[in-house]
Amino acid sequence: MECTEGKWLGTNEYLEKFIAMARERRIPLAGSIDLTYRCNLGCVHCYLGSRAERQKHSAREMSTGRIFEVIDEITDAGCLYLLLTGGEPLLRDDFQKIYRHAKERGLVVTVFSNGTLITDKVIELFRNLPPREVEISLYGATAQTYEKITGVRGSYERCMRGIKLLADNNIKVNLKTILMTLNCHELSKMENISKRFCARFRLDAAISPCFCGDKTPLKFRVSPEEVIEMEFSSSERAHLWKKFFESSKNHLLVDTLYGCGAGVTGFHIDPFGNLQPCMMILDIQYNLHETGFLTGWDDMILKIRDKKAGSDFACRGCEKINLCGYCPAFFRLETGAEDVRSEYICRMGDLRYQRIKDAHWGGNRDD
Repeated sequence: MECTEGKWLGTNEYLEKFIAMARERRIPLAGSIDLTYRCNLGCVHCYLGSRAERQKHSAREMSTGRIFEVIDEITDAGCLYLLLTGGEPLLRDDFQKIYRHAKERGLVVTVFSNGTLITDKVIELFRNLPPREVEISLYGATAQTYEKITGVRGSYERCMRGIKLLADNNIKVNLKTILMTLNCHELSKMENISKRFCARFRLDAAISPCFCGDKTPLKFRVSPEEVIEMEFSSSERAHLWKKFFESSKNHLLVDTLYGCGAGVTGFHIDPFGNLQPCMMILDIQYNLHETGFLTGWDDMILKIRDKKAGSDFACRGCEKINLCGYCPAFFRLETGAEDVRSEYICRMGDLRYQRIKDAHWGGNRDD
């Protein structure tokens, strides 16, 4: 007998309505916490700078108890999804306590890691309290390539062991890579590794300068033409780009500089207890040691809304804005200003748009 009280919304429709409601009420639905800037690897492209530089600030990291308090505050404010990241979050001796506390507060937790510190104890924790997913950075398909990027001998083998431990214990693991001149020749092999472990794979080529202003990582960028050629060499990726464009092409930038969820439904907290709209927006910060989460959260949206796109802003009204990876905070790191676009990612947006509009394949697949 059919229920007369109404029908459950389909999953996608429900989520769309749920997120729209969260945006309207400005609920801090999803957040991330950098547990540390420290890392056991020394990747050449890292936006946090050298290992030595990051180690200097370890004494300022939030204590276990303070992180517990922050997790309690964000949960009480409505947070549902939490990303634990770094640096390498597993370097913290108290990682398991922090993770357990977040799960016991009912948060849906994702962990970003380089995979080299996954141990049997970590596996036991994840088996007892499963994460939403563990996302591992894979920098190459061979030890030679991987370790040329990380600068640490033996790190490739430890990474692969960590991925295998997760997969063998039915813990959801996904892989990602930063595409660069040092590893782009191994892209297909990295994809094969992800298939071997039944893991989703994603890539990102938009290397940014370091937060300190050092632009050295940019020398490892792959040309936009090569990036798009590799992206669209996969029919699956090409189809996903097309679907994404079709679903978002009407979401154009009008007068607000930031059109994402930063400061609206999303937030970021650095290892020292500073609340930011996202990890990339460095000029809006609230020290949670001095002010509570809700105080900073309530004030943050005003500062985001104050950032306007001028009538002559190159990205304003651009129909390719959802294909380039548009991000004013990224622009600021590269060009020195939030309203001066990165020509690198703009070119990638142009090329993706051309591919999507290419009748050779664009009209031959069903959505």
